[in-house]
Amino acid sequence: MSAKKDIKVSVFLDQEMATFIDETKAYGMNRSDYMRSIVWEKMKRKRSKPSQPSDDPFTYPVINGRLIPDDLKEYSQLILEWWPIRHKKKATCSRKVAERIFDRLRTFTPKDRKIALERAISGGWMDIWEVKQSKIADEPKNNHPQHRVFTADKGFID
Repeated sequence: MSAKKDIKVSVFLDQEMATFIDETKAYGMNRSDYMRSIVWEKMKRKRSKPSQPSDDPFTYPVINGRLIPDDLKEYSQLILEWWPIRHKKKATCSRKVAERIFDRLRTFTPKDRKIALERAISGGWMDIWEVKQSKIADEPKNNHPQHRVFTADKGFID
């Protein structure tokens, strides 16, 4: 059984370093405690979390077409093309997120589903957004005030 031995280290600080430590340390903390906390903080940052293999097929950049629900099979090619883009952008890729996306796609009209997926692919989007109609397209033609012509005898002519 090996006993843990403390190792003592001497650190020589110039006046500027000592002043900085005194200003930033918590009340009642020694300089040595502050230095020790810095070392602990650096050690915690460098520790890597052990990776566990996932059994979720949606965590991979390429997914299988069999994972797409039957009611969305018509758009499976677009979904399979978009999923690696989403994975590359470091979006959360899991079964739960995929189900949320499938549920959102089901709320769209069939025409809008295709348009939304195509826009997500071409735009490199991490999520699917509802297709909104342009306000300009809904505006009636010849709605501009200069379209009307004024004559003295007939007034405004459309």
